[in-house]
Amino acid sequence: MKINVNGVELYYEKAGEGRPLILVHGNSEDHRMFRDSLWLLRKHFTVYAVDSRDHGLSTRVDELHYSDMADDMIAFMDELDIKDAVYFGHSDGAIIGLLAAMRTDRIGLLLAGGGNLTPDGVVPWLKYGIKAAYAVTKNPKMKLMLTEPHITADDLALIKVPTVVIAGSKDVIKEEETCAIAEGIPGARLRILEGEGHTSYVVSGSRLADIIMEEAGLKERGSAGTVTKAQMKILKTAQQGEIDAVLMYEKLAKVVKDEKDREAFIRLAGDEARHADVFFKYTKRNLRVNPAKSVLIPALYRTIGREKVYPIIAKAEYEAADKYMNIIEDFPEVAEVMNDEVHHGDAVKGLL
Repeated sequence: MKINVNGVELYYEKAGEGRPLILVHGNSEDHRMFRDSLWLLRKHFTVYAVDSRDHGLSTRVDELHYSDMADDMIAFMDELDIKDAVYFGHSDGAIIGLLAAMRTDRIGLLLAGGGNLTPDGVVPWLKYGIKAAYAVTKNPKMKLMLTEPHITADDLALIKVPTVVIAGSKDVIKEEETCAIAEGIPGARLRILEGEGHTSYVVSGSRLADIIMEEAGLKERGSAGTVTKAQMKILKTAQQGEIDAVLMYEKLAKVVKDEKDREAFIRLAGDEARHADVFFKYTKRNLRVNPAKSVLIPALYRTIGREKVYPIIAKAEYEAADKYMNIIEDFPEVAEVMNDEVHHGDAVKGLL
């Protein structure tokens, strides 16, 4: 969907129901960076994943300023009458959130991940890299990071909304910069994620969803408790099937002749990766891919054709859904995986 604000069109995706949650990406990213967490977040929130101006599918501009981008976000909330929103912004999105929270009361909880107050708030090697990139490309996104933001302690003091300042222990934002943000916002809490980098907790599995739900006072059903040996066996088998399916669809996408088929299989590979993460949450096991299906199915496609191979794939998806029926009572998150598998079967059959 698109919405007109301040002379630009912002693209956004909306899903789920519940308290509004706004997700804003970092520099040179777009709403897709949150896709691994969306499947879980949309069960608890009405999620608005927004592309900021000059990013993703939003309007291109010649010049970028964080102040304008914050005004866009305020106008976005005004136009859709979003109130008491949970706002998570990553990197540039965090800067936008800080500036917006100074000017609007529509944000009820601010989660600022990996933001900085000045261009010097990042580690030196990154700043040198941005300078080199701008020298070659003259990209306005690179110029933005070299020249802005300029947020003062007085500015931070204007933020009255409950705020959590988040960063990885291995972040590219200087630790003193992160601490200064938390110290400058009245009542803000600092949360350093041990072992995480600048983006790892945002793009890796559902870690971000867990963080947002914790900070918003929610707790996902089925995320705690003891897993029996019998259940662990089922969960590991399911996880193995999902990670094998990722490689199978990726390999199949490279050999199919129809562009529509290729796009469908790339999309299904992404879904299967998210499914694998659901099971990993319970097993905590890093399993190795079994490449058998990724070799067999493309070979069958070449030899007997899509008309015979696609029904085989669809049948396997339906059978996987049936197997998951046995564990959804104890692991409710698997219900969505099960539903997806049925949709996958339908999608593959629909290609014929």
